[in-house]
Amino acid sequence: MKKYSIVIIIITLSLSLQAQDVQKWTISPALIGGVFPHLPYNLKDYNPLLIPYLPFNKGLFYGEIRYNYDRNGTFGVYGGISKVTGNRIIQIFTPQLGILLGDYQALSIQFYYNLVHPRIEFNLTNNYAKVFNNRPDYYFNWSDIQFPIRKIWRAGASTQIFIDKNLQTYDFGPMIGYRDKGWYIMVTAFNPWSSKTNYWFFAIQKTLQL
Repeated sequence: MKKYSIVIIIITLSLSLQAQDVQKWTISPALIGGVFPHLPYNLKDYNPLLIPYLPFNKGLFYGEIRYNYDRNGTFGVYGGISKVTGNRIIQIFTPQLGILLGDYQALSIQFYYNLVHPRIEFNLTNNYAKVFNNRPDYYFNWSDIQFPIRKIWRAGASTQIFIDKNLQTYDFGPMIGYRDKGWYIMVTAFNPWSSKTNYWFFAIQKTLQL
């Protein structure tokens, strides 16, 4: 695992050095969380599930540091590039490589795609992890579609897909959000029709330039 970690770190640093220019660093610290009404409500059982999340970028370079996001009790460190195209219709492509440390020890490949239009927004996350500590490899997907309402409000729907050799889940639900002056707040009610699988996910994020 160590030799793979060193390779990832070298690649990340290389991408960072190539992307350095006169632009400022942008950081977007966030707290993401989940509340599961059908599970015991205490932090020992990850309910609520709290996910500290720190994306950062400069020029083409994009990186993330996060905990509990990939799997419970697991740190993730990612680095890659982010390419923006278009004017009225903006598309953002962000391929990344990462390492996972903690309950899961893995190499991870991640790809973000974002489409932003004045009347619609689509966001896609694809993530695959090759795990090395006797836990199954897995695939994760988050997708959402958002429709802006009076510029700062938005409504839509979100999906989460998780697949490994032992488990396959597909969750869907309506979402509402707020975005203005660097703030982003989102709440999704997954599977609201099922008392056994329903849960809530939220995100609070602030974008800053350094």
